[in-house]
Amino acid sequence: MRNMAKIPGSAVEPVTSALLSIGFTDFALRELGATRGRPPSSYGGEWVDHLSWGVDSAYSAARLLFSGQFLGATAILRSQFERWTESAAYNTNITHKKGESVADYAARAWAKCHKNFPFARREIRENPNFNESESGEAAGSTQSSTHDLSVIIGKDHKVYPAELMNSMSNLLHSRGPWVDVLHWEAGQLLDGTSPLSLGEVSNKLSDVMTLNLRQIRLCLAALAEEEGKMDLPHKVLSRSFERARGGHNPPAFPSLIPMLPNAGLLPGVVAGLEDAARAHDSVMRGKRPAGRLYRDDEFALLHFYERRARAANWALTAFDIEKERTGSLDFDHLKNRDFRYLVAAEMVGLVSVWLGRTPAADAAAACSSAMRSAYWLWLEDDDRALAALRVLLEQCGRLRVWTQKPDKAEKLEASTSSTPKDWLVAAGWRRLSALNKALGEFSHAHANIRWDGAREILQKIQHGDVDPEDSVHMARGHALDALTFLLIAESIGSASKLSPAIGAAFRELVDDVLIEENQLLAGREALFNRTLLQKDASLGDYSFRGPADTTRKSFTQ
Repeated sequence: MRNMAKIPGSAVEPVTSALLSIGFTDFALRELGATRGRPPSSYGGEWVDHLSWGVDSAYSAARLLFSGQFLGATAILRSQFERWTESAAYNTNITHKKGESVADYAARAWAKCHKNFPFARREIRENPNFNESESGEAAGSTQSSTHDLSVIIGKDHKVYPAELMNSMSNLLHSRGPWVDVLHWEAGQLLDGTSPLSLGEVSNKLSDVMTLNLRQIRLCLAALAEEEGKMDLPHKVLSRSFERARGGHNPPAFPSLIPMLPNAGLLPGVVAGLEDAARAHDSVMRGKRPAGRLYRDDEFALLHFYERRARAANWALTAFDIEKERTGSLDFDHLKNRDFRYLVAAEMVGLVSVWLGRTPAADAAAACSSAMRSAYWLWLEDDDRALAALRVLLEQCGRLRVWTQKPDKAEKLEASTSSTPKDWLVAAGWRRLSALNKALGEFSHAHANIRWDGAREILQKIQHGDVDPEDSVHMARGHALDALTFLLIAESIGSASKLSPAIGAAFRELVDDVLIEENQLLAGREALFNRTLLQKDASLGDYSFRGPADTTRKSFTQ
């Protein structure tokens, strides 16, 4: 935690610069009626609130990047990239071709929608027959040419959407050149010499963030025109904010730490965030709370602190609701869970060090990082915690296969078509297919997601002593606990193969301070059996709808 302050400026500045690209976005959101004080993790409400969620998601990802948690940040940014790819595609009549990869689809959508940014919006609106050939893309594009499709952000910075999508996917499966940053977090504790890839990963993820925010700005400009606020589009769409230097200093440490009563929710921390939020509100009303104009780097962080203030206030509100519902608050129980998650993340982090630079070590490092991010996001009632848990489940299975069936593991690693399901089956965890299916839904944010059905599966796999009325509120936490114990068991197994003495030390630690081994194994077996009962559970209908469909919940334009 202390080493978060040591993250090099080369990894910080791309993120603050991407955040600076929002420009007048917060002002436009207020002018267009976005709900004040909404929780940053809430995606529902009116269209303007959904756009506000998209902006808030950039700050959620940035907070994890500033904390060295590149995997958790990527889980958020990848799902957002899917979400705003579909927005770009819808508004330019791009459809997903049969057999086309997600990366190629993204490349076509972004290249067409942003070919003449910021004027593409007007061209498309005034010419409903605007088609792919008019956008400069040949109708019969090959896969290689699709990968060459690019978007210019800022003055002349060229980015390739297909490359960005593939790189994010590789990191979430703990493969490819970006895996170095996972070892840096899990094994090196963000200390010492940072990996050479750190600056590259930070720059690429910041490019994703910038594209997402640009598409949201396009949507805001269109909404402003519809509502007759003709002064807003030009301000919102200005390129001048893109690639501007946001500063190399990260936000203050207290604004990054977990939302726990003895950490990010300490009265002094919350008061500091609220002061910044009031300054942000004053700026939005045209005032100068500092007695002068803010510098660019200060402005980027002011927006950040406003989001963290909202997250803190909603965490405190959740505690109040819990107290009203149950009659008391058990912070000791939360402290125990905090310790359990820390132990699980650090145990498998040590395993990643001892395994050297091997695929098994990559899996262990990803488990450690995913455990941390899932926990931090769970504390903020953010469903993206479940996306991190999907990574944890896959990589935990991968680690088990390398421990018990190295020959099978080598074959799966050599295949370009291996899926999370393949690793779970090879690990002997076929009974967890329903859990994998449910978590998989929360890993994405496109039109065909089925979050309602997935959440119902997570409700039903909880142990039997959970009150049915409470199960919907506890499903996310139960999934976190279940996979924590699964991870602990596999960390012991991997450590034991490395060294019987280390394995025994791990067993003693877990037995003394967490759970007896026989209970750990019995709990795992019970989880497998409860999950097996849901193997044929349907995910149901799609949870959201587009503008042409009035039969489902409002979601997208």
